[in-house]
Amino acid sequence: MKQEWNDTEEESVTGGLHTVSYVADEQGEQELLSGSVWQPVNVVNRQAWVEIEQHIAASKERIAQGRVSCLHYYMVANQMDTGLLAQYTGQVRCLVRLHLVPFIFRRLGPKTLDKYAKVFLVSSEDLAQGLLKEPVYKQLSSL
Repeated sequence: MKQEWNDTEEESVTGGLHTVSYVADEQGEQELLSGSVWQPVNVVNRQAWVEIEQHIAASKERIAQGRVSCLHYYMVANQMDTGLLAQYTGQVRCLVRLHLVPFIFRRLGPKTLDKYAKVFLVSSEDLAQGLLKEPVYKQLSSL
């Protein structure tokens, strides 16, 4: 059974990456078909991105309320937790958790801000001012 594929749908899910799938032909032999024919992958990917966007919106709201620092937004937008961010910046996890508190984040030194800025591909001035830039994956896809 050979299935047709809609190229525009694949492009929206994979970001333009070329994929191939195995499909059985009329004789039952496997053949390669350009694109993904397994629709649950596309559905799950779309649902995951909707969920991520909801988490980003919730993070922005918590920042506006003064409950967390802008570091929280960058962690959520780049799909990180405190453990992963601690590994990337070479710090202990509890220190990263403390930096999520706005009062403590405002007192960070330039070296610590530079560590975070390097990971999130923003400037340390942006972090110090609390500016919310696009996540890394959106910056890289526009290159």
